[in-house]
Amino acid sequence: MGVRVRHSIRRLWPFSQGAITLSRHESVQQAPRRWKSVIESVQRQKEIIQTNGSANYWRGYCTQSTSCVTNRKLKVVTSEDARQVTIFWKDGVESIFHSIWMRNNCHCSECKQDHSGQKLINVGKIKFNTTVRKASDTGDGKLIIQWSDGHNGVIPLDFLYEHTYSDLTNDCRPSSTFDQPKKYPTLDFSQVSSGKQGVLQWLRDLNEFGFCVLKNVPQEDGMVQKAAELIAPVQQTIYGVQFDVVSTPSPINVAYSPVGLDFHMDLIYYESAPGLQLLHCLKFDECVEGGESTLLDLFYVAEVFRKSNPQEFHVLTQIPTTFQKIHYQRENPVHMIYQKPIISLNHRKEITSISWAPSFEGPLSVRPEDVEPYYKAYHIFAEAIKNSAAKLEFKMVPGDLLSFNNRRVLHGRNAFTLNGGIRHLQGCYVNIDEYKSKLCYLSNHLNDKRPIKHVGNQCWM
Repeated sequence: MGVRVRHSIRRLWPFSQGAITLSRHESVQQAPRRWKSVIESVQRQKEIIQTNGSANYWRGYCTQSTSCVTNRKLKVVTSEDARQVTIFWKDGVESIFHSIWMRNNCHCSECKQDHSGQKLINVGKIKFNTTVRKASDTGDGKLIIQWSDGHNGVIPLDFLYEHTYSDLTNDCRPSSTFDQPKKYPTLDFSQVSSGKQGVLQWLRDLNEFGFCVLKNVPQEDGMVQKAAELIAPVQQTIYGVQFDVVSTPSPINVAYSPVGLDFHMDLIYYESAPGLQLLHCLKFDECVEGGESTLLDLFYVAEVFRKSNPQEFHVLTQIPTTFQKIHYQRENPVHMIYQKPIISLNHRKEITSISWAPSFEGPLSVRPEDVEPYYKAYHIFAEAIKNSAAKLEFKMVPGDLLSFNNRRVLHGRNAFTLNGGIRHLQGCYVNIDEYKSKLCYLSNHLNDKRPIKHVGNQCWM
């Protein structure tokens, strides 16, 4: 069938060799003529990388030259006003860079520290109207540049090739739209704890499906934290480093009681709510009735909602909800209030984050004319969540460890009756950015070229 594309070619992520998979789903043969060279160059680049290895892009800078552009015959042209530089690559791709963009991405030793990869540029000293006086290909994978402010610098061609942002190529990334789950991802804990490959498979399942159940985790106190630390250090919150989900007489959280929990996200009143949540089943006596776990991919629900209710979807991206946790009658008194829209979008109108936690909403505090439109959209969206066919329900057994992306997947549980038994889960959190970092690192380190989906951390990329 050929590579599948959409009517807006978007540059592949560095290291991504996944198909270009967005709307219209046309093959290369069916694509408009002006896109074919771009698509075919992506295919050629994929073949080159598979043959010769991939570049090592570290912290946004190119640190290793590869055959992607090394020895490539280039044509470098500076515009008449010197504000732009155009590079014509051998494969037919044309990249246009603004002079000021190139000045801010200079890789010389004065502008970038080689060991740490951090910028040394004093941006306050750079004028916005800085232009390129001369740009020349050295023949060894670098572009030597002289700027109008007197600075002489260098930018690796690999870096430019991977970070081109021209109109034809700046919209070519894997789709962020999630499909309704087709299978139930599970892994044995022995596989995950055996090495990096097992951890990567776990993180990949979390990225693809939003959740994964680890089986046969030792039923020992603290194992949930040990499992989490295979990914990153545990994120400490107002509930500590580790918490026990068990019914208590005077709970500081409704989860520590036998009542049912509607779909929600945890600690969404934080500026950076926890990313991954891990829940390890230590005990679930057979006499306990109910208590089934429920999950729902909210990104999937929101995409369906966008199509069925575009006006209400738009309202939820514009009018903010108040999330709060105000509780003084606890060992560590809490007063947290955070206002933000339920749905956040980037410049491509893709969903970058969703926040949903009705039990932790404070009074709506918006303009009077926004109240009724908000509540109309809010309750229609709530109904879509309630009636979604994508809901998953299952009963954990001792030794199960449920892990899920708290910034993407809603979780809940059915009410339960103990009948003299015990239902005991132990949980902890992992920061969303540290999870994504580990996923990116292992994917690159282990040469896994599958594209990475949005993780819900509000990043626009």
